[in-house]
Amino acid sequence: MKNNFSFSSFFSQFGKIESSTFFPKTSQRHSAAAIITYGLSVDVNKIIKDNQRITFNGQNLFLRRTLPIIRPAYERFMSSNQLLVSLDSLSNDKQFNEINIRKYFSKYGSIVSCRIVILYTTYLIDFVEINSVDWVILDEPHFYNDKELILRKYVSPNRIGNFRTKNTKFSSLEKIRRLKHIIEAIEFGQKVELKLIKSFYEEKIIKYNEGIKKLTIQLRKICDQMNEDSERMKEKNNSLKLIIEQNQRIGKYITDLYKTKIENEQNRVNELTQAITSLSFY
Repeated sequence: MKNNFSFSSFFSQFGKIESSTFFPKTSQRHSAAAIITYGLSVDVNKIIKDNQRITFNGQNLFLRRTLPIIRPAYERFMSSNQLLVSLDSLSNDKQFNEINIRKYFSKYGSIVSCRIVILYTTYLIDFVEINSVDWVILDEPHFYNDKELILRKYVSPNRIGNFRTKNTKFSSLEKIRRLKHIIEAIEFGQKVELKLIKSFYEEKIIKYNEGIKKLTIQLRKICDQMNEDSERMKEKNNSLKLIIEQNQRIGKYITDLYKTKIENEQNRVNELTQAITSLSFY
């Protein structure tokens, strides 16, 4: 990029430009840059989406929205597709959940995931496009039940190193300024990471406790069923015992009856034998 005039002329093809500021490449700026302000009728989002691989004077351009100066410094120069959305205080409102968060913010772009940081209070949204995060921030304020949502761009600590410049020609003041921005991003990122880890394990504990509760209920049902089966078996055994005892009594009765009959028959035989013997004697 050579100058503001040629740059503005090139980008005027996308719509009316209200103003533009050109920043040439210097010893303290590793590449040239420019800020363009379009008119209200221009769809900036479409320009960014349709021209991510655009070239100018043989050089590839990276297009992104410019955040206002009131935003944290690292948000303005670090790009990220992750956005932290939070209420201003702890909440127990179950309607403030991942499903409704995704439903509302999906109008700014496709969402990969929505993770719990603090249940019913804070969520981390992963957009597909980096532009979506800046678009949401520039579209502030956002509300939930008349409560304004707090938005922060989130840059994970393992990505912050990608934004550290290797330019050794920066002045000491510039190096200190950039280092402060990186430290701010790291501190914020680490706080979010800790909350994500805490939320992850809290969710694990909740699921574990729910699993134990379900298992306990299942075991209690199995024990109750076994007790019922045991009682039925006892009743069945008692019934069988009664039948056996009854059969034993019947068996004893029949045995005694036949024994008596046999004895009677034996006595009759003995009597007949005696009678026959007596007749033979005479």
